[in-house]
Amino acid sequence: MGSADEYFVDLEALDTVGRKLNGVLRSMEETKSKAGHSTYLPEGTLGTGFREERELREAHDAMKTFMDDEILKKLADLVDDLSRKTAKTRDAYHDREYDASNALNPGGK
Repeated sequence: MGSADEYFVDLEALDTVGRKLNGVLRSMEETKSKAGHSTYLPEGTLGTGFREERELREAHDAMKTFMDDEILKKLADLVDDLSRKTAKTRDAYHDREYDASNALNPGGK
């Protein structure tokens, strides 16, 4: 490579990370949508005429809300944040590389 002060940033690897993070985000949205629509427990599904049925449905609803709000949303926000920061970092390195190239070759020749 060169001296110890030089560095190399693999912009292709940063692109790959960004694409993979976006893929994870899309998969999470699909999973969240399926879980939200496919796990509904209407009244009477677990039986009728006993107190525990209502308690189970309420516990199920509370757990779904917890999963959506406290786990999936926070995880999606984290992945989205990482994706944005990866793109920003990649763009900054790309700009720096472009500037350095122009500094070495000012006339574009």
